Amino acid sequence: MKRIFLTLAILTLWATSMCAQEREYRARHDSLMVYQSWESIFNGIADTLIMNPEVLMYTPYDIEFDGIRKNINKMLKDETVAVALGDSLWFVNTNWLKKNFKGESKHMSHYVPLYFSAKVAFVQWAGSSSLGWRFLEAMRNGEATADEYNNPGMIYLINFENGLVEKVDSKKLSELLSFYPDLQRRYESMRDYEEPYMINDFFLQYVQRLGQDPNVPYLF
Repeated sequence: MKRIFLTLAILTLWATSMCAQEREYRARHDSLMVYQSWESIFNGIADTLIMNPEVLMYTPYDIEFDGIRKNINKMLKDETVAVALGDSLWFVNTNWLKKNFKGESKHMSHYVPLYFSAKVAFVQWAGSSSLGWRFLEAMRNGEATADEYNNPGMIYLINFENGLVEKVDSKKLSELLSFYPDLQRRYESMRDYEEPYMINDFFLQYVQRLGQDPNVPYLF
């Protein structure tokens, strides 16, 4: 099985125009790789390649693909698990999440950022579009502050065992870190342990531990 390791990154798709009434950023991209199963994702073989797709960014955590033939749009809406722009920007289809998982995915729309390794998969999402717009506009203007970078969207774990999409808040993170007591103690000793940036930082450390732990099985 091919192992794929992606690190959490700031979404940096640059838009070329803005629709003021609909409040969306639009951008063209050279190609979009479409995956219709997790097997194809982990094998690194796309099921379909779409040329010159239009990317619509409502917020950094709510992405849609448009301007393509009707049958392609139907495939992206109903038959696709995830897509990739370039070799590092992945997005999961929230329609697929809603069909296959219960929990927090019911609140998500279109496509959301996806991150995964051979042993764990998770998405990033924020329900407040206003935060997303301020952050995106600050990024485009080169004016994003440290506080804005330190308040990212929350992480949601895709749990294939119980069929849930689970929000990784401080309580859930402490539960996950119980398998690694030293990491759990360090996290719970942090003054800002309930802040999103601290939760996300320690969750990524948890992901690294999973990758190094021979007792943790692969997802597939």
